[in-house]
Amino acid sequence: MKHKTLLTIMTLTILTGCGTQVTRLENPDRKETNKPYQNLFPSHFVGNGPHHVNDDLDLLKPHEKKVIKHALFDPVPSHKYSKTFGFNYSDLVYSDIHLDANKRGELTWLGHASFLIQQMNSDALVTDPVFNEFDGFLGWLGQQVSPSFVRQGEAVVKASQLPFVSGVLISHNHFDHLSNTTLNQFHQNTHLYLPLDNSEDVDYSSGPITEMDWYTQTQHNQTSVHFLPSNHNSARGVLDANESLWGSWMLDDGQYKVYFAGDTGYSDVFKDIRKQVGAMDVCLMPIIAYHEGKRSVHMSPEDAIKAAEDLGCKIFVPWGYGTWTLGCEHANEPLRRLELEIGQTQPNFIVSKLKMGESLNYHHLLQSLKG
Repeated sequence: MKHKTLLTIMTLTILTGCGTQVTRLENPDRKETNKPYQNLFPSHFVGNGPHHVNDDLDLLKPHEKKVIKHALFDPVPSHKYSKTFGFNYSDLVYSDIHLDANKRGELTWLGHASFLIQQMNSDALVTDPVFNEFDGFLGWLGQQVSPSFVRQGEAVVKASQLPFVSGVLISHNHFDHLSNTTLNQFHQNTHLYLPLDNSEDVDYSSGPITEMDWYTQTQHNQTSVHFLPSNHNSARGVLDANESLWGSWMLDDGQYKVYFAGDTGYSDVFKDIRKQVGAMDVCLMPIIAYHEGKRSVHMSPEDAIKAAEDLGCKIFVPWGYGTWTLGCEHANEPLRRLELEIGQTQPNFIVSKLKMGESLNYHHLLQSLKG
């Protein structure tokens, strides 16, 4: 697959049942496009592991250890201890949140997988906004079955506080990444970007919708929007596994490339992405829900660091920790394990850990690296 594939796309325009225009961008050069969708590259991890020397480490402090019995029907139990005992959500909330439409070259972590990205060209987009509990009956049911599906605290920002946002990027249709409730709180004419076949899962009438295939691109105002692969899966209900696509996003404003990985496991997909679209300036990478068999579709902190190296990142920003406890690990573990990995490998890029609502001006930081 050559880089020119990014410009060789098939565009189809359809209407949803509510009359919303959906533009569909397909990659005619991509093979194996029949449903159910499959990852492009096999996972490096098979079975339950341990997959890394750090998998067996105990990173909890004595006062955080509370042995619990597993609930009978809990689909995401902890390994042994409570996942939140000794965890304080407010410790992860930035105390001086400042939203400004005039910011340039800056990103703000809004919790879990959601980032506000304000580019040098004044375009502002948001990734995977979920500012409420999970949608609908299945979301409600999940909260009754397991505390893992209940937010640890209120979202630090609401969509109504972001009137300057003109685009929203969704990586896949899992409930912690796609929220119709949140989407419909964005202002009118906000452009929604989805992976292929995800429009069936949205009830959105606030603006146009574009569905995209892996290795396609489109133009959002002054920004080149690229939809790229990842190693994950999709499902919104019980019988629709992998019937819609999943992936990652890259925003190119002509000066910087900002990469948002979405949910993903580690594979050769990151080397392929770099081969196709070049090295990244900023990488927003997940570091949660990585235990045992989940390692094929989620990254541990060690995997995320390696993926960032594959991508040629200059700035690494981790995400995922603290909003929900969707993995088996304690809420305090991912950042500690990330710190351990940084000390062990000494990566050749900047690692910037943010609190929810905290901003990072990557333009200033990258300029400072040039001396």
